[in-house]
Amino acid sequence: MKSLAYIVSSAFVLGTTATSLAKVKSGSCSLSNNVKVDCGNFDGVDQQSCETKGCCWSPVESNYEQGLSSAGIPWCFYPTQVATGYTLHEVVETETGFKAILKLNGEGTSVYGSDVQTLSFEVVYENEDTVRVKITDANNARWEVPESVVKRTHATKKPANSNIEVAYTAAPFGFEVVRVSDGKSLFKLGETFTFKDQYLEIPTFIDPSATTFGLGESTRLNHALQPGHTYTMWAADIGAETFNVNLYGAYPYYVQIVDGKAHGVMLMNSNGIDASLEQNSMTFKANGGIVDLYVFNGPTPEDVVRQYTGIVGRPTMFPYWSLGFHNCKWGYSSVYEVEEIVANYSKANIPLDTQWMDIDYMQSYRDFTYDAKNFPISEVQSFVSKLHENGQRFVPIVDPGIMVYPGYDAYEKGLTLDLYIKDIQGKNYLAQVWPGQVYFPDFLHPSAQDYWTEQIRNFLAITPVDGLWIDMNEPSNFCNNDGNGQVCVAGDASQKCVLDCKTVDPTNTYDFPPYMIANAHGKMSVRTVPMSATQYGNVSVYNTHNLYGLTEQIATNRALRTVHGTRPFVLSRSSFISTGVHSAKWTGDNAATWDDLKSSIISMLDFNLFGVPMIGSDICGFYGDTNEELCARWIEVGAFYPFSRDHNAIGVVPQELYLWDSVTDAAKSALGLRYQALPFLYSLFYAAETTGSTVVRALWANFPSDTTALTIQSQFMWGNGLLFSPVLDQGATSVKAYFPSGYWYNFADRSFFLDATNKAGTSETGVWQVLDTPLTATNVHVRGGSVLPLQEAAMTTTAARATPFTLLVALCPGGKAFGSLFWDDGMELAHENFLTVDYQAQLVGEGVAGGIFRSTVTHNSFAGASQFKVDKVVVMGPTLQKPTLVSTLNAKFLTESQIAFDETKKALTFSNLDLTLDQQIVLTWN
Repeated sequence: MKSLAYIVSSAFVLGTTATSLAKVKSGSCSLSNNVKVDCGNFDGVDQQSCETKGCCWSPVESNYEQGLSSAGIPWCFYPTQVATGYTLHEVVETETGFKAILKLNGEGTSVYGSDVQTLSFEVVYENEDTVRVKITDANNARWEVPESVVKRTHATKKPANSNIEVAYTAAPFGFEVVRVSDGKSLFKLGETFTFKDQYLEIPTFIDPSATTFGLGESTRLNHALQPGHTYTMWAADIGAETFNVNLYGAYPYYVQIVDGKAHGVMLMNSNGIDASLEQNSMTFKANGGIVDLYVFNGPTPEDVVRQYTGIVGRPTMFPYWSLGFHNCKWGYSSVYEVEEIVANYSKANIPLDTQWMDIDYMQSYRDFTYDAKNFPISEVQSFVSKLHENGQRFVPIVDPGIMVYPGYDAYEKGLTLDLYIKDIQGKNYLAQVWPGQVYFPDFLHPSAQDYWTEQIRNFLAITPVDGLWIDMNEPSNFCNNDGNGQVCVAGDASQKCVLDCKTVDPTNTYDFPPYMIANAHGKMSVRTVPMSATQYGNVSVYNTHNLYGLTEQIATNRALRTVHGTRPFVLSRSSFISTGVHSAKWTGDNAATWDDLKSSIISMLDFNLFGVPMIGSDICGFYGDTNEELCARWIEVGAFYPFSRDHNAIGVVPQELYLWDSVTDAAKSALGLRYQALPFLYSLFYAAETTGSTVVRALWANFPSDTTALTIQSQFMWGNGLLFSPVLDQGATSVKAYFPSGYWYNFADRSFFLDATNKAGTSETGVWQVLDTPLTATNVHVRGGSVLPLQEAAMTTTAARATPFTLLVALCPGGKAFGSLFWDDGMELAHENFLTVDYQAQLVGEGVAGGIFRSTVTHNSFAGASQFKVDKVVVMGPTLQKPTLVSTLNAKFLTESQIAFDETKKALTFSNLDLTLDQQIVLTWN
């Protein structure tokens, strides 16, 4: 690492031109169309009225109406917000890096408000691979994401050796984060850096060859983000069926691949953000908060995610039962119908671990209640008891809106504690969702946790539900449809919105800010709580909106831990950075279309990058009528979502998997494979919790140097061991799948499939293969070099856990394989009683003379480990032959009946081993 004095004296030039950041500019009108921001927001705009406002006028050659081209390109737009620049002063070394003061040169610009005159600039080396750059107002406190909401790790001392360094220029001010090993720029501040009260512009130059992922949440058909697009981060109740717009959650964080190496950048900011991607630049535009950047060195994709989750928190482990298959529908008419649904799954021999309930079970849609007629408590209790007897579970929905209903405990307690969100006048903000008029609990309020825990404890005392599904927590509001309503009162009960909402302060810059993000709803307050509303401590919702779902997750997780005393299961719709620490996530209200099926894979991959690995989409689609072929193909994908649930909307055709013969067959096949692989999946979640690794990966995450893998978005992997290649097109009975370099094996029949090792002279590092895939077939392959712990398929995870283990060994071209297992009771809150085992296999001797397999117990505090049996070890490899001499297990000879070799499959099976899971194993063959 260069000394601080050296870095200052060897300052670099920022940007590709000689333009100085210190030069005063009033803004430029030379902008590409995709970054133009509409200036005016009024009808009939013309050149004179546009330029009078200090904006740029540039007609677009297109059909137009009132100043807007048919392509959505504004004719009247703001100039670039090039500030007058800052100069760095008073550099001081600290224990963790250095800090300084930034002073504005000149007066700045007036568009979007005045520039902040004096800023503090701090660089913290959090560890060898992570640096934090923080810029904020030096003289006035500003909103930043509270540690009480997103708890982060902090360095106390600068690492002795860092893999990244930060260089800066003093005049004009700029900085660059560089990887030491190869000199690659990971973040380089651009010249348009701007810091205003309600507008931050944070540009960075990027390598033109970079491929960028992340910046969620959105539904897309391209996993890689596209240059020329702006990605908005603003939580909104917009269905996942809507493509290329902001959805329920916000993740201002991206991962880039450049020349086979990865790095990442996170902006810890909860305000509304637009992120504009160009071929050689990325610009964050936030309408508040501070610059709180974290840059992650990588250099592998998995390294980036580990470094990111190392700051914001590792993903949590979920109860084992939650890895089973789940069923739900909005529109079940009674508990009796639900009982029949569960029975029908059993009759069809389709696995089912958990039955869910949407809002239908509630009395008048009030949280923590049961409908007395259709869901009588005594019958619900009986139903849940039967589920538990069968090793199954029950999860109902809970929404954050508390019905305004005198005598209703949840409502009355909230009033007593005064913990509802306040409107601009200081009164409880009145909104509307399913029950009608509601108040929203303020989860930042110090009394909110005890209140929420009490409500959940009382609810579980009625019926011992196993987890909670929290929905509508952006938060969603059925009123304030124009985004202007600051105060709402009871209105016309015959209307869809029964409230009368009005503006009381049109000058409020939270509801009507100078910079409007590209929220697909329009104004930021549309169909949610207005920005002028406040939470505890007089904190504006303008700052906290994106955190609402996360704060509800935290409160719900803590409540279930307190009440159950076991590992909680929470599923949320809205999310933010660190959601994976507290909750699972589903992608929301998708539709029964082939594009929605395709996009579900991309969303699953995104959320694994975001540190939220327990992710899935509504199988067969939520909105619209599904059909037999689509549903069959969807379960062949959805069976391998980490969170696997069939769910759809009221008023559309039922889609339980047993309703079509082909879907039944597809479900039994795909879910059968899933349930066999659950020990492997469970171990991946343990690795995620302890190391921050992903559970589901894009092919490029395991093969970052493979340029073809970088383009694959229709296949995915569990860890680095299982590859899934589904059919995603209507009418198709085959799929062209890509197999990166190495050996690949059929998972279903335990056989060698393909040698995809790179051959000299080929242009790609892997092999394309057309896979015949009839409607009920599933393509799952094992990567050579893996050892997978497996059990047998069963109707529930409870039953599957009672079956013996098979250890599946898939040798790589070097004749080796590795794997691991984490095992416990599947429910324990703290990891105190558990077993971990490492597996290793290797061919030994000349040619195919023999091999050795070892199972090494690395930790065992789990008293129940000896109850689990290991029955088989299956070794697969294209060079294997039947052992002709001896095979031993822990130095004892195996009998001929215990050894079987399949020449066609190239599989060697050792069976009837009579081992326990916690035994050390040394298995040899010659």
